[in-house]
Amino acid sequence: MTYDQWKCSDPNEPYCDEPECDHEEYESDILTGRAECCMCGYYWYQTTDEIERDIERQARYNDDMEREERRQWWRDRTYPVRMFVFRLLERVWPRKAIKVLHDDEIPF
Repeated sequence: MTYDQWKCSDPNEPYCDEPECDHEEYESDILTGRAECCMCGYYWYQTTDEIERDIERQARYNDDMEREERRQWWRDRTYPVRMFVFRLLERVWPRKAIKVLHDDEIPF
């Protein structure tokens, strides 16, 4: 859109060259069924199937977070033992020894 086209256009019309929003990123309230797009603010009410899928997704996420918290709790408690094993392996197998200490993989 050139400057002249922009200047002569309707002032109440929003200026936007991007295509319409697909409403893919949204926040939903499972109690009321209302979903609101994070990008444009459009809201709608979900069907019962969509609400059930959202509840299942939230339950899976909660289970994954609990599992990660348990794993981290055990990693914190076993650190002194892992440090001792690391010091032993460091002399024999230096490249693989660091895997005893650090678990940098994303679990989910």
